[in-house]
Amino acid sequence: MVQLYDQTRRRVCIAAFFALGVLPVALVAAWCASRYLPGHLRAEAEQLGQQLGLDVRLEGLKHLRPGAVLYEGLEIADPETGQVLLKCRLLEVASQQSEDRRRPTLDLLASQPEIEAAAIGRLWELLQRTVECHHGRLDADLCIAAGEVTLRAGADSQTLTDVEGSLETLPAGADAQVRFRLAGADTPEPIRIRVVRNRQLSPPASGFELYTGGGELPCNVLAMGLGELRPLGARCRFRGYLWANETPQGWEGEITGQMARLDLGGLVSDHFPHRLSGSGELVIQSARFRRGRLEEASGTLAVGPGTIDRSLIEAAADRLGLIPAAERSNGAERIAYEQLAFSLTLDAAGVKLQGRCTTGEPGTILADRNGRLLGEPSEQPKPIAALVQTLVPQSSVQVPASRQTDWLLRHLPVPEVMPPDPESVPSHARLRLRETQRK
Repeated sequence: MVQLYDQTRRRVCIAAFFALGVLPVALVAAWCASRYLPGHLRAEAEQLGQQLGLDVRLEGLKHLRPGAVLYEGLEIADPETGQVLLKCRLLEVASQQSEDRRRPTLDLLASQPEIEAAAIGRLWELLQRTVECHHGRLDADLCIAAGEVTLRAGADSQTLTDVEGSLETLPAGADAQVRFRLAGADTPEPIRIRVVRNRQLSPPASGFELYTGGGELPCNVLAMGLGELRPLGARCRFRGYLWANETPQGWEGEITGQMARLDLGGLVSDHFPHRLSGSGELVIQSARFRRGRLEEASGTLAVGPGTIDRSLIEAAADRLGLIPAAERSNGAERIAYEQLAFSLTLDAAGVKLQGRCTTGEPGTILADRNGRLLGEPSEQPKPIAALVQTLVPQSSVQVPASRQTDWLLRHLPVPEVMPPDPESVPSHARLRLRETQRK
């Protein structure tokens, strides 16, 4: 055994005390202190920004426990415009590793988050980039929860409650879902929005679905992300189901449901020279679109009372073949009506209309206090071009070239160039043709 002098033993003990006691404590203290320095806060914000591909600002940061962080005063902004996309007073992030999952999970608990409606499109791009595994994707699955989320659109706002979301990435694709309820609305089930990415297809494609849970979803909430829905009116409500899949040729999908308190003024008067007012309900039995174009639709519309331009009545009679009432002495340019109601079938063969007014004789499409103003056509279907010509200004050409017709013709069904004569085709060939069309 080595004999040590007393002075040597003291030096060894002092060195061991500093190495095993003072130095670790000092290192831990320095590490803890570094977390409260401004540089650590900036570094954390920059790291989050790199993962999201956006600018991130933080007012404070607390490490609650190993793997759990509390962000204070979180703001996410567009790096190009500086526009604030999302604000959150507090956001707790906790990392978990489960044995039944290949990737870690981040549990996000948000307090008083606010989302700018004008920024929903940018956030949608972030979600798309994440599920498509582009640069900036997170290396973990997400589970998000918030008691309330506020959507702001200028002076207007909409509060969502019981918000739950998830983002899961698998080898075959990605699945993002969010469920919520509207404040003040009693719905049987939460509203559900789902976005999927299928990497088993070539090329990979995305899918989207919306289910309102049996309740009504204000269309102005949907219009925060889909500006095309603003003409439906501030009071319009949608109840139903929508799905859409991305294809190399464009989007295809189907819509079924109801639109209550639909504003005809926004749909017609704001886009075409004719004026038509009134609100009511549109029941969509089925509306299928493919390659970004409506291919077939069926449903019923019932609105009124309201007013309609005489020019629109005359155009409907002239172009669509609607049967007008006998000439009346009232020569006003705008006519008050009591009810506009009809069922509609729309496809490549044309448009079919059937009157559903409860007043007037059977087959009445438009009625006032004295009875029928317009009745259903005697010969149907009518060409899609006739519908376009009814809504746009009169012209000497078959389909006027204008801004209004451009939108209509890009979204309405179109017939075949040379439709075959059914009488000239054998019955067995016609059956095979129909079967092929179904496929």
